[in-house]
Amino acid sequence: MISIRVSDQDYREIKSRCGERGAANVSEFVRVATIHALGLPEVLSVSAFAGLKLAALERRLDRLDTQVNALAERAGVRQAD
Repeated sequence: MISIRVSDQDYREIKSRCGERGAANVSEFVRVATIHALGLPEVLSVSAFAGLKLAALERRLDRLDTQVNALAERAGVRQAD
């Protein structure tokens, strides 16, 4: 376990970037960023940030699907799965 201190502004910035990069939380984002910064070859061979980016896209697609279904329901249109 590692504990770091950051300013409130830095924390807000890190937290806002988590979703953009696909991290589920600040801890995951900082862990991957740290490993990436260290340049550990065994970790970088499987791109950690690519996995985070894919996870972010999946979450965005899920949110979009939910919004489309809600709009279709309001409009009285039945959505095919």
